[in-house]
Amino acid sequence: MFKRFTFLCLAVLVLSACSKPPAKEQVQAAVKKFIPMDFVVLQVSEVKGIDGLYEAAISVGGHPVIFYVDKKCDYIFTGSMMSTETKANLTTEAQAKFLKK
Repeated sequence: MFKRFTFLCLAVLVLSACSKPPAKEQVQAAVKKFIPMDFVVLQVSEVKGIDGLYEAAISVGGHPVIFYVDKKCDYIFTGSMMSTETKANLTTEAQAKFLKK
């Protein structure tokens, strides 16, 4: 019984570590290669339903900009992400959240 409990705890730890988004500093370094001006990384969060893809919200001159990055920040995606189910523009919705703040 104890072995099963230990295995279960280890499995939960491994799975939770896998879904952890990249650090803000890591995102900042990657985006800085494309945007040489000052900006602030506001938030990095996992995109629900797409494993390994993260939404990175940055502020450039007080305006929110949304990027998408992979776990290692080797790739940066720009543009709008659309839901085929709801037909919503998820990128615009994300930007709107930061405009309200």
